[in-house]
Amino acid sequence: MVGRRALSHGLSLALALAGPAAVRAQEPVDQAIIVRIKQEGFQHSQVLETAVGLSDLNGPRPAGTPAYRSAAEWARARLAGWGLAGAALESWGLHTRGWELERFSVEMLAPYYLRVTAFPRRWSTPTAAPVTGTAVRARIEADSDFARYRGKLLGAIVLAGNAEPPDDRFTAPARRFTDADLDSLAGLTAPGEPRDYWADHDGFAAGVARRQKILQFLTGEGVAAVLEPSEVETALRVDGYWDYTTERAAGPAAFVISADHFRRLARLVDAGRQVRLELSLQARFTPADSGYNVVAEIPGTDPRRRGEVVMLGAHLDSWAAGTGATDNAAGCAVVMEAVRILQAIGAKPRRTIRVALWDGEEPSEEYAGSEGYVRRHFGDPVTMRLKPEHARLSAYYNVDNGAGRIRGIYLQGNEAARPILQAWLEPFRYLGAGTVTTANTGSTDHIAFTGVGLPGFEVIQDPLDYDARTHHTNLDVADYLIEDDLQQAAVVMASLVYHTAMRPDKMPRPPLPEAHR
Repeated sequence: MVGRRALSHGLSLALALAGPAAVRAQEPVDQAIIVRIKQEGFQHSQVLETAVGLSDLNGPRPAGTPAYRSAAEWARARLAGWGLAGAALESWGLHTRGWELERFSVEMLAPYYLRVTAFPRRWSTPTAAPVTGTAVRARIEADSDFARYRGKLLGAIVLAGNAEPPDDRFTAPARRFTDADLDSLAGLTAPGEPRDYWADHDGFAAGVARRQKILQFLTGEGVAAVLEPSEVETALRVDGYWDYTTERAAGPAAFVISADHFRRLARLVDAGRQVRLELSLQARFTPADSGYNVVAEIPGTDPRRRGEVVMLGAHLDSWAAGTGATDNAAGCAVVMEAVRILQAIGAKPRRTIRVALWDGEEPSEEYAGSEGYVRRHFGDPVTMRLKPEHARLSAYYNVDNGAGRIRGIYLQGNEAARPILQAWLEPFRYLGAGTVTTANTGSTDHIAFTGVGLPGFEVIQDPLDYDARTHHTNLDVADYLIEDDLQQAAVVMASLVYHTAMRPDKMPRPPLPEAHR
């Protein structure tokens, strides 16, 4: 017969060895509501219709433009039509001027004719008339390179940078995470970079400053226009002008051209051939307007949780070369579909579930729309002066990693949330969504929440061909949406926010950051 002390010791050891599995068993999971979520989300889905409506049917929606406002109104009306409460466009602050493309062309006239595959950088200065000039190469990678080109670029159309020959021609551009990939993520013991809000913010700002220095040099040298190679071999990856603003963008027109055409022009110049180019750009700056986030909610039903909120969101604005289907109409459609599902099945969450579609994520190092919302409702990441609503937010979930299915979630180092999220993802393990990693990930809107010490989570998604083809490119269109993946993501998200809203306690919080000095 085993003694009582030995039995107690054995039980403790068993629980310790069980680890997260034992804790998961203690976290309630409502299997009945999950069945209903799956039935609605898989059998009556509207997620693809929403994603196509936001992208190809609305067109590009850069922040600060009438096109963005139109897409935001469309999304608001759709949420209201589903019966969500308080569907509205909420101002977060003043935009700089918008920029709308009207038409453009880039052509090589000599030594032979070529219609150059190109797209202008947003906020480029329009040309008053067609610009004709000689192509000159300028590869500026360090301050010491300025001296090499000083006095040599007046009136030139500059081929800036370099495009290496493709080295991955025999690698499929689209892929899903393998079990080994996900095991590696799950096994991480340190969150890694970006370590906090300011590391993410300042890293972006440093890159902008480097680009701005080059822009100022080229402007001062009197170049006629700038052509840069796309970073993607099979598409045009085009974002904003080098300084990412409209107030300071007074430099020459800048275009991204296909990597193969850049290499062809560069070979001609390097061989001593005179390359004559002609280009034109018609665009207009729109008046400054307030930025708008789209918000709507399913009101909470528990009077004891009055004012407590669970949020989910994705950014609505896009770049202009494509229609922003995978970046990020897909994420918007997933979070919209998640709340549609809960509304359709008559879910009665204890806490309010609020969905937000963010403005101004693309052109800003501060994720302008979500940052403005956080400052208005929760607190200031600089001073760490917090507002009453800060105490009432349970968690924020973000979707902005392309159009792939959800494979798990990034904890952002919030280890106390691990067993809770593991329990909630367990019913979706058969759909591939079971990985919880301590890892940090940055460059999108959840960082605005973690910057003031709120639980902010980004989902892990299958990469598909997001980085290889569609991210910020002219191929970011509805052709690259996969309905099954969007449905799975919406179902998983609906369950996560519902369980967060029903939990007796709010989600565990990371330590409160210190004021930024």
